[in-house]
Amino acid sequence: MNITSYVPVVVRYAIVSMMAAMFTHGWLSPEHNAILTQNLDIIVSAIVGLLTVAYALVKRPSAKAMEAAKEIDRQIPAMHDVVIKTPGSAPDIVVMAAEKK
Repeated sequence: MNITSYVPVVVRYAIVSMMAAMFTHGWLSPEHNAILTQNLDIIVSAIVGLLTVAYALVKRPSAKAMEAAKEIDRQIPAMHDVVIKTPGSAPDIVVMAAEKK
């Protein structure tokens, strides 16, 4: 099960719960609540987009890894496939050769 596919649903429920709490405590008027409810899809999309960008910035490959990949890429001829053996029963990673032009 991949939890990342549920992020929009989790964000939606979190926002709705937060809006309900704010409404019941009197921090949101009925008009504000109606406007937020009408625009909930836009709000969720914006938050999920920001979370995706934040995750990409945190989890991006290091500069050291990128330099190593560039050096390895220079050493492998463009006409050869590359097979990366993975441990156990996981399928091997295959990078197909560039097409000849």
